[in-house]
Amino acid sequence: MGIHRVAIALTAVLVLLSSSAWAADWQSQLVDLIHAEPGTARDALLAEIVDAAPDWQAVADHLRALEFPPAPAGRFVQHEALCLDGAVRPWLVYVPSGYDPAVPTPLLIKLHGGVGTPNLPDDPRAEEQDSPYLPFADRYGYLVLFPYGQEGATWWDEVGMANVAQQLRDAKRSYNVDDDRVYMGGFSDGASASFCHAMVAPTDYAAFVALNGHLGVGSLDGDLPLYATNLANTPLYATTTFDDELYPSRRMRPAIEMARAAGGDVYYRELLGTHDFDFADTELPRIARFLARHPRDPLPHRIDWETALPEFGRCRWLSIDKVAFTDPAPWHEDHNAALLDEMIVIGFQPDDTFEGPGMLVGSVVEGYAADSLGLLAGDVIVQAGELEIVDGDDLWEYKSGLSRGDAVSLVVIRDGQEVTLDGQMPPPESYFVFKREQPSARARVSFSANHVDVQGSRLGAFSVYVHPDMFRLEEEIVITVDGEEVFRGMVEPDLGFMLEQYLQDRDRKLLYVAKVSVEL
Repeated sequence: MGIHRVAIALTAVLVLLSSSAWAADWQSQLVDLIHAEPGTARDALLAEIVDAAPDWQAVADHLRALEFPPAPAGRFVQHEALCLDGAVRPWLVYVPSGYDPAVPTPLLIKLHGGVGTPNLPDDPRAEEQDSPYLPFADRYGYLVLFPYGQEGATWWDEVGMANVAQQLRDAKRSYNVDDDRVYMGGFSDGASASFCHAMVAPTDYAAFVALNGHLGVGSLDGDLPLYATNLANTPLYATTTFDDELYPSRRMRPAIEMARAAGGDVYYRELLGTHDFDFADTELPRIARFLARHPRDPLPHRIDWETALPEFGRCRWLSIDKVAFTDPAPWHEDHNAALLDEMIVIGFQPDDTFEGPGMLVGSVVEGYAADSLGLLAGDVIVQAGELEIVDGDDLWEYKSGLSRGDAVSLVVIRDGQEVTLDGQMPPPESYFVFKREQPSARARVSFSANHVDVQGSRLGAFSVYVHPDMFRLEEEIVITVDGEEVFRGMVEPDLGFMLEQYLQDRDRKLLYVAKVSVEL
């Protein structure tokens, strides 16, 4: 296997000081550090604590025993997030009626559908006041986080994904969140996002819920490298409905079967209905029971992870840091599925702020029927075929009578003039659930008795995060790759690493104390 370069996070000298006055000082500094915003002031606080060298176990105990302020139970709390693109977007937390800030509380991130629309809600509280997740939260005692995405900040692009991750961490700063009972779920685009996040960023989550979504949207629309084998690491509850206009059971079933054949831990139900969450009253209690059965296993003894990009290399206590451009191992199978695309999509995003009759086109999606018809942003659709279009329901009615290959005719108002656009829906065609544009690395990893065993395919570099509940720190840690020993040694706790990792993840139950990095 050649020369292995092994890097271990630097270890601070840990000295337990007996002065109660000094102890109170480091504790107050730690509180300041926890609440400080990223920047030089926070970095200076962290350096001061590390330089003073308190006992790492005392610091860990203090983090696990953090106290949280009261929150208005049975109400929404609105927050704002400054996103990577410089835009400020709202997000809500619904605090259940029985919330006690002294008790760790499960949290569900509920992702909305229609994430590609250009506009955000003017009044997020009004948007969610009738959400079935409010009685769910009160009945089962969940904090529910409502992020808001839009075109340019979807659930599967860099801005939107970073936004959701940061909102979870911000929620953990303000509310007593049970780190082992954080879940993500949604309907339609929210479900497609749950599939996606389960395959690229599951570490924060105990389980996912995907209601009437598509397994491959994060790949097909977001260009993310997705792998069904990654669904083995986190349970997922999925539904489809037989008469769904977008993702009917008969079309989605092969993708689910492929995911399960790849080892995915997918609990799947097919239901009566269309592309509508009108089954919420009967399904949410089942979902609640599923989530109750699936707290997070924070330190699993087996991990099977695949990625093409190091930014999506992390799963629990393992991260793939580099992909080697070599032939894959014989056991490294690519799991994918061909589906038949019969979906009727015009291919534009409406401007929801438009109040007149008809539908105002906010943007046109390249490659769909609207593009070939010559539909333009700013057009107002007033007729489709022989049907007058007053709102979105009328367009749904028109689309429900179309099949792939049918002629399409739209009448629009453009610059004050009536214009007729004629064209044709594309014929049915097959496509793969996942794009495959670059090689991936895969690691099958198991842990037992201070020994980490790795089976690697195209594995160029990886890291193992060290937790004292998993490893005996008084003994050597041994790591082997494909039967060859690549690391053996003592690993000392590093206070600075532990604090930096906490500030990054805001996870009080996974306070890693070191990291062993191996380059192959």
